[in-house]
Amino acid sequence: MKPLLQAELLCIADSNWILGHWYINCMLNGRELTDFTSMAGIAEEKLGHTRALFRFMEEYFDLPEFQLEFGRDAGQIHSPEFLDLPPENWADFITTLFLADLALWRFSATFMEGNFAPVANLTRRFGEECYFHQLCIDGWMKNFSATEKTEAGLALMKRLPQVLAWFGSEQESSADSLLEQGLRTESVWSARSKFLDDVAGKLAPHTGISSAELDGIAAQALPENRDPLSRRQQGSKIPAGLWESVIPSSDSSHIARRPLAVSVKDNIDLSGTIKKDETEPVFEATR
Repeated sequence: MKPLLQAELLCIADSNWILGHWYINCMLNGRELTDFTSMAGIAEEKLGHTRALFRFMEEYFDLPEFQLEFGRDAGQIHSPEFLDLPPENWADFITTLFLADLALWRFSATFMEGNFAPVANLTRRFGEECYFHQLCIDGWMKNFSATEKTEAGLALMKRLPQVLAWFGSEQESSADSLLEQGLRTESVWSARSKFLDDVAGKLAPHTGISSAELDGIAAQALPENRDPLSRRQQGSKIPAGLWESVIPSSDSSHIARRPLAVSVKDNIDLSGTIKKDETEPVFEATR
């Protein structure tokens, strides 16, 4: 159970991580101060969700501190592939934010009423904040021009197949041991259905995409070489440019960034053999 739970929690944490950096990287494309402040606030909360899950997983899975943030490479990140490609325009950016935020929330919410209190509590807290993220995204969509609505439709047709591939198949969902053991109380397939309802009811009217076109995308088969643990295609990795913005490696970036503490560097172990400091606070399994 633990390896599957860890993989699914990494899908949530890493998706928040990459989505947070989407906001950071694209923030200057905003049109007014309220855009900048909203994007900065959402980025802060997305990265906060990532940090909370990373710290919980370090504690629960007995991982070295900061291993998940600094001890992995681009091929070990469980973020969805539809966030690999940068937005082509403002409408593509906002459309992708909508898809990513709602898909991530519907997926995460499958744990919200589960019997594993730490994850259920974290998920519930994330949901409270995601509600306000959606209000911002809805506002940006409502201001699409006629040209932007066309561009949003093209973005939806391009990105939605990969979003649905991230949810997986009905067969995969029905065999989910986390659902059988009560950690989830809703199947991922049910979450996918709710997500499609969100797209049809909230996003499609701003894009000109018909219900028939959405149904056609929903019926497409999954990629054959999809890895069910990372929810990505096998062997795929985060593009170098995007990954560099998350974990900079260039000499110039190291000069500009606040250096890691020596104790942090010493604790990171790619083989995972160094255990974390047992004096660190633990997550209480209570509601």
